[in-house]
Amino acid sequence: MKHAHALTLLIVAILAMAGCASRAPTVAHVHIGHAMTGWYETPNKEGLFVLAEDKAGESLKYAQAAVDGSRDLKGIKADIARAGMLSDSEAIGEELKAQYGVKQALAGAVSHITYAATSPDATANTRAFADGFAANAAGVMDRCDLITALSSDISNTESMDEAGLLASEIEKLARANIHGEDLDGNGIVGSYAGEYGLVQLRRDIEGMIAREDPPYATVNKWYLFNLIRLPDGSWIFRKKQTTASDDLYGGGGGGGGGGGGGY
Repeated sequence: MKHAHALTLLIVAILAMAGCASRAPTVAHVHIGHAMTGWYETPNKEGLFVLAEDKAGESLKYAQAAVDGSRDLKGIKADIARAGMLSDSEAIGEELKAQYGVKQALAGAVSHITYAATSPDATANTRAFADGFAANAAGVMDRCDLITALSSDISNTESMDEAGLLASEIEKLARANIHGEDLDGNGIVGSYAGEYGLVQLRRDIEGMIAREDPPYATVNKWYLFNLIRLPDGSWIFRKKQTTASDDLYGGGGGGGGGGGGGY
């Protein structure tokens, strides 16, 4: 009898866990997941903020290659063009154009944190966080604009000295996009918005997530990729099908940001 009782308790526990696993997350937490875990439009379906970090690292690598060692002008221009595209994918010639640079990925992450904060089920913690996150991210996007402008100058110069000087400035900007910069010389990086890099932004967003109550849990990918926005601005999960004709959830439209348009 003891074994039967223990087996019954185990089955109940498993069923309870299954019930918890299938429970839909809050809309606010799904949007946080879009920034930090997965988004259906990114190349590897990674989170938008994670993609911004990846692109920033690649951009710095190409900027360093342009600065380091003995290079000809053509090589510097090629590396800087790649660094510029990785910072801002929309400001470069069509032959190098990509869907996401640092600027586009970070702007997407900011949008989703804003969506999280304006969701009806958002916590006070998330609502209080969003505006500061957007303000601090703006400094990174401003640097991306400067990288674009300097990249254009390099592409048009025939002076090796000018190209080298501008490439050094781009390398500094690309590094600051990751690590931030101590602009006021007070020994603290991130004491105001313009100093922020992605390291400081990650620190802040992880702190916000740690403060969530109820706690934030990594969102199941089905929910990440099947949240849609209706024409009235509300968010719902699209129909979930176990067979071709078996709908478990109300709604409509495509996965991710489809159906209602926008993210």
